[in-house]
Amino acid sequence: MASSAPSSGPPRQHALDGLRAVAAISVLVYHAWLYTLPTVSSGRKSTTSDYWWHELRLGLVLFFVLSGFLLYGAWVRSAMGDKPGPSVRGYAIRRAGRILPAYWLAIAGSIALLWRSADTPGVRLPDAGNLWLFGVFGQNFNENTLLKLNPPSWTLAVEATFYVLLPLAGVLAVKGRKVGVVLAPLVLLAVGVAYNYSLSDETGLSPIVSKVLPAYLPYFAVGMLAAVLAYDRRLRKPATYALLGAGAVLVFGNAYWAGDAATRGSHDQALRIWRDLPAATGFALVLLAVAAATQAPRWLSTKPMVKVGELSYGIYLWHVPVMLFLRAQELLPLFTTGAVAVALPVTLLVAGASWRWVERPAQDASRRIAARGSARRAQRLETAAARA
Repeated sequence: MASSAPSSGPPRQHALDGLRAVAAISVLVYHAWLYTLPTVSSGRKSTTSDYWWHELRLGLVLFFVLSGFLLYGAWVRSAMGDKPGPSVRGYAIRRAGRILPAYWLAIAGSIALLWRSADTPGVRLPDAGNLWLFGVFGQNFNENTLLKLNPPSWTLAVEATFYVLLPLAGVLAVKGRKVGVVLAPLVLLAVGVAYNYSLSDETGLSPIVSKVLPAYLPYFAVGMLAAVLAYDRRLRKPATYALLGAGAVLVFGNAYWAGDAATRGSHDQALRIWRDLPAATGFALVLLAVAAATQAPRWLSTKPMVKVGELSYGIYLWHVPVMLFLRAQELLPLFTTGAVAVALPVTLLVAGASWRWVERPAQDASRRIAARGSARRAQRLETAAARA
């Protein structure tokens, strides 16, 4: 998804691009499993391999944790360095340039590719009169649009809501300095767990209540906490690999726990309260290890991993419409590895085009606009100081 370091932040770390690649490919493989089932339903798991294919969905959790980690970093640096917080206007402009043009193109592309394929397994189309909700990230608030057209787009609606909330948390963090910068994500973590707890005993609820930001706040919050811990910290190799190992244990433990809970029924209360928080915590430890390491694992910084990470937003936006279009044309092998082999190259081509002609130009333009605003802001402050 659309996670990127602010332009005013530290130099780009290629290992974090590698983690984006891991997240994007794991989600793509998960959907390759899901959308090759005879009846497309994540609840249809009959073999051990089905359970493990299903748990590749945790790549989505990694994306949420990455967003919290990368975007909160600017406010962490301000609070720890006793500097003014980043411009909210500049932040909003950069976020809009990062996510909106490519997202709108993918929604339009989904309509073009799938609108005449309603009979294809996995294709779920909303009423035409509700398509406008996708344009304003409102698809999660209407059961006619939730998980339809381009199903992964529901996560962009959650992300967009987080983008609106984050500056408020950031401003409070900067005002509270070293205490506030830790307290803000802890509050978000507590709110998210409390929200999920409040729903854990309820039955017959609309699926909308589980697809809104409060349900996912814990994932963003642990990423934010990892950003605090990573600030101005350098880890030697033993500490780096200890954190990586602990993170892996939590992620794989979460996958086993979720799969075991699924055999007891989807209403397992502990799973409904904590959801995938163990995995999110594991990913936060991995991010801390990678960001603060004196030498991050080299395979994460290889050119293929970095390139796939660069294209990860486009991959995420386009991979399901591509798969469903290929299945509608009877070009998608109906087994997981075959579907990956066919859909991945096509998705990479589309994502590459999105990056080259939409995402990168939009990001460059938004940075220029934000920079002009920052320059005017600095000039006003200088003028005010001179008059004082």
